[in-house]
Amino acid sequence: MATVVDLKSQIKNREDQIAAIEAEIAEYQKQIDAKTSEAGSLKNQISSLIAQIGKLNAEIRLTQGKIYASELNLEKLDIEINKKNDEIEGKKASLAEIIRSINEADNESLIEILLKNRELSDFFSDIKNIENLDRAVQKDLGELKGLKQDLETKESEESSVKKQLTGFALELSDRKAIEVFSKKKKDQLLFDTKNKEAEYQRIVREREIERAQILEDVRKIEDQLRLLIDPTSLPASRPGVLGWPVANPKITQNFGKTDFAKNTDVYNQNTHNGIDLRASIGTEVMAAESGVVKGTGNSDVACPGGSYGKWILIEHPNHLSTLYAHLSVIKVSTSQEVGRGILIAYSGDTGYTTGPHLHFTVYDARTVQMKSSRVCGLLPYGGYLDPILYL
Repeated sequence: MATVVDLKSQIKNREDQIAAIEAEIAEYQKQIDAKTSEAGSLKNQISSLIAQIGKLNAEIRLTQGKIYASELNLEKLDIEINKKNDEIEGKKASLAEIIRSINEADNESLIEILLKNRELSDFFSDIKNIENLDRAVQKDLGELKGLKQDLETKESEESSVKKQLTGFALELSDRKAIEVFSKKKKDQLLFDTKNKEAEYQRIVREREIERAQILEDVRKIEDQLRLLIDPTSLPASRPGVLGWPVANPKITQNFGKTDFAKNTDVYNQNTHNGIDLRASIGTEVMAAESGVVKGTGNSDVACPGGSYGKWILIEHPNHLSTLYAHLSVIKVSTSQEVGRGILIAYSGDTGYTTGPHLHFTVYDARTVQMKSSRVCGLLPYGGYLDPILYL
């Protein structure tokens, strides 16, 4: 059976392996960033997907490593808890023996003790022994209290590790699903293009035309809905009204008439209705505020590569709604209540993207409508606001 020392050594070894995998993931991210910045071609698209799949595989191994480290930690804690319980039982037995001795002494009066001892020195010795017993009780009670506190700390740590282990198990399942999704996307791309650049460019052009039609429909509807925005009933603009939906946020495209919107035909030279945040495939996406999920969907079913892809819409009590788009895995369902900062999805590159990222839109909740579009099925529309006013 492994000892605590053995298990600590194994945990340290696993932590070193985890650090190495994290460095591998960072290297894959550099490759992905480099490929995303290069001109669009079938070769670069495939290379980017291969790098993303490699990163996802490393993330799976990372999560598996964390699971194994947590299991080792639980085994170590179990040994330590059993040891604490044994020490507590031993201390209880010691206390019981001392208390029995005190009770026996209490049954004799001082006169009886004096008469029992022929020498006065023996009498004082017996009195001293009783006082020593009393001090021993206080000492053992203090030690017992300390052991009990140590045990409660270990049990609390064990409960935390078990909860963490459950989370890792769910994360592992999600990351495997994301890896399968990415592999299917690569295989589908190769199948659709027959691994020919000309065929890839033809598909891109067709999707660009379809996407332009979709964006024009969205623009017309949302221009009308923006007229319904009531600024007086919305939260005052200040940082922290909403939380960032990803950790370590980096904006890759701002809201409004951005250079990208003005200098390309992606939005028909119109306004970008949200912000884009850097998020590689598999990045955790959190709810920006507590609220209720008003809808989820996947526009790729009806119009592959033409719109939001997989999306989530959440309505918040402060009269704002938030949209999260281009997701790979959705973790919530319609009508579900969510808390601020809880995991709701993993980012991806579904729908129309020039690379993996998270699109984040903020609406006046009272203007939001769920309507069936001409091409992409059910989509969310609303009077959009600049997210930066509230982040």
